[in-house]
Amino acid sequence: MAAQNTTPGQTPREPHRSDAPERDAASVVRHEERLVINREQEQTGRARLRKYVVSEPVRQEVTVAAEEPDVVRTPVTAEERQAFLDGRELAVGEDEVILYRTEPVVQTVRVPYQRVRLVARRVEHTEVVEDTLRKERVDIETQEDPRV
Repeated sequence: MAAQNTTPGQTPREPHRSDAPERDAASVVRHEERLVINREQEQTGRARLRKYVVSEPVRQEVTVAAEEPDVVRTPVTAEERQAFLDGRELAVGEDEVILYRTEPVVQTVRVPYQRVRLVARRVEHTEVVEDTLRKERVDIETQEDPRV
């Protein structure tokens, strides 16, 4: 028979009686550990924008032009022919054409090109957290009465 908690002068409790007062029942409180996971934010480093100048050679084709003298021969007009036949003297003189050429003129101009910003982008991933939890168990110990 199982030993029951009794004080001298009391009768053993009936464990299956639902009308038994709470003070007559033996009880313990079980505890167990639960995993509570929080997150902390910590600084992991720094990122900095640094602007500097580099020089790189550039090669670009450009079309240039130059004028060259060219003689163009055309037949005389009827009016010019008649003037010669009438005995007028042929005009003597010079005519001149100015020749030009184009040459590349290079200059550099600084213009706004692009805005570069540095922002922190949040990247999330899942990690597995492992730990060992402890739980309390309750066992019932019984002692047999040696007199039986």
